[in-house]
This record gives sequence, structure tokens and C-alpha cells, in this order.
Amino acid sequence: MSDDDWAAYYALLKDRPPRPTAVFAMRRFRTPGLAVDLGCGGGRDALPLLAAGWRVFAIDREASAIETLLAATPAEWRDRLTTLQASYEAADWPDADFVNSSFALPLAPKSEFPAIWRRIRRSLRPGGRFAGQLYGLRDSWARGGAPDGVVAFDRDACLRLFDGYSIELFEEEEHDGVTPRGRQKHWHIFHVVARRNAAATQ
Repeated sequence: MSDDDWAAYYALLKDRPPRPTAVFAMRRFRTPGLAVDLGCGGGRDALPLLAAGWRVFAIDREASAIETLLAATPAEWRDRLTTLQASYEAADWPDADFVNSSFALPLAPKSEFPAIWRRIRRSLRPGGRFAGQLYGLRDSWARGGAPDGVVAFDRDACLRLFDGYSIELFEEEEHDGVTPRGRQKHWHIFHVVARRNAAATQ
């Protein structure tokens, strides 16, 4: 899509509340820390994190996402926001208390996903949390796990991603619906919040 298309997409989402997984995870922390928002878009989750006192490292490959987030960030929060325009596979980020990725990771290149996931695990401090969505094999964008579909897992494979973590929320959702652009779609999604245990391997 063009920058104009992405800008229109972020405008569609600008008044929507933060994702429930991000809110659930935030509420499990006693105090704010450093959050990495992978695929931050226009700031649907990053802005509430900033409002709650978090420092946020926001990453998105689209320039219009970063521009939208910066424009929506009040001046008094700017010193707690760092942005990076980069793809997931090219991005680097600091160790963090919270890695959030709402409906973004399944869109990474399939061949790059294992390395991206290792990077997420490696960057989470003990006691840190991951929150986000992963797609199931029956999602219409997954195409049954076909090479040209998005990254997707069956339930057991999804859970194995979190070996060494305590699962605090795991919900499987499947239904026919529409995308934010109004296109018909079959959704098969795993909503996850997981806490890294001290002894977890990276």
C-alpha cells in the first residue's frame, strides 16, 4: 500500500481503544517501565502506554505510522517516546519490560519469523511480558499454512512459543467478520499475554 493508503488506515483506527491484551498486560505491572511496541501503527497501544507513564520504543516499517504517532503524542510525553522506522527483521531494540505486538507479528516474512521471535524472547527481562496476537491455521490469510499465507500456528505450536513463560491470558477466537477496511475475512486468532520466568531460556 502507498503512504496515503496507510495514513487513511490509521485514521480509521485513531478513535478505537487500545487492544485488550495490551491493557491486560499493562495492569499486571506494579510500575511503568520500558515498552517496545512492534508494529505500532498510529499509536493505538503506544499512546495509552505513554499516558500511563511508560517509556515507549515504537517500531513500524511505514513512515506514515511514525508520523501519525508523533503527531498524536502530546509534547509533555515526547521525551519518553523513541521511534524507529524499520521492518521487524531489520529492527533492533533495547531490553524491555514489555513487548507488545498487536496483530502485527503474523505479517512478518515467514522465513524471518524464528529470528524475530528469538529477538523478542532475548530482549524481555525476567518478569517481563509479551502481549499480542498470533494467527491460527484456519485464518483466511493463513491459507492453511501455505507458503504465500501469513505466519500461523496450531494451538499447540503457538503455546510452545512460550516455553519458560507463565501464560496469563490465552484466548482462541474464530469467526467470520470484516477487516477495518470492511473486507470479509475468516479470523482465527490467539490472543496472548505471557510473563517470562526468571529461569526461561532465551
